[in-house]
Amino acid sequence: MTEQQQRLNAQQKRTIAGYVGVLILCVAVVVAATLLFKSADPVEQFMEEKASKADVVGLFQSKAQLATTEVTIRRMGIYDSETRLATINPAQWKLGRRACIMPVDMTIKYGIDMRKLTAADVKIDSTSTVSIRLPEPELIDYHVEMRTDRREVVTMSGWLRDEVGEQTMQTIKNKVVAEVLADSVLFNTLRGEIITNTRAIFSSMLMQMKLKPVFVN
Repeated sequence: MTEQQQRLNAQQKRTIAGYVGVLILCVAVVVAATLLFKSADPVEQFMEEKASKADVVGLFQSKAQLATTEVTIRRMGIYDSETRLATINPAQWKLGRRACIMPVDMTIKYGIDMRKLTAADVKIDSTSTVSIRLPEPELIDYHVEMRTDRREVVTMSGWLRDEVGEQTMQTIKNKVVAEVLADSVLFNTLRGEIITNTRAIFSSMLMQMKLKPVFVN
C-alpha cells in the first residue's frame, strides 16, 4: 500500500468517525428532549402517580356549590283583599275589594355544596376503588324574572280603591317566591336527579384519575 493510499484511508476513517459522532449526538439530543417533555407534562405525571384521599377530597371541594339540576317554574300569584271598613281613622277607610292574578317566572338551581365533603366521606382501598358519600342536595341559587308583562296580569279594584300597582305586584311576587323555595314536594321530586347528575360528573373525573368510583348512601 502506497503512502498516498494510507493517507486516503486515514482521512476516510476520520470522516466516518465524525459522522458517527454527529449521529450519536443527535440521538442523545432526541432522547434527552423526549425525557424532558415527558417529565414536564403535569397531566402525565399525575396520571402515573396513584391518587390519594387528599387528591379526591380536593377535587370535590374545588367545585364548591355545584349546581347540577335547573328548573324553570311559572306559578300564578293571587292577591285578594277583604272588604274592610276601618272605624278608627276615617282618613284610612278602605271600602271595596282589590284583586290581582299574575304569573311569576323563576329559575331554580339545585345541587350539592361540595365544600361540606370531608376526608371521612372518602375511602380508597388497595384496588383503587374509591367510596364516596356525597353531602345532601340543596338549593344553590335562584333567579326571579323581574319584568312582568302587564298583558298577563288581571286586576280588579272596587269602589274607592286604588288600582293594583307595582308595590302590590312585588308583594305578590315575593310571596310566590317564598312558597316555591319552601316547596318540599318540588325538591323531593328532583332530589334523585340531582344526585344522579352529580355522580355522573364526578365518576368521569375519578376514572381519569384511574380510580373506580362507588357512591354510598
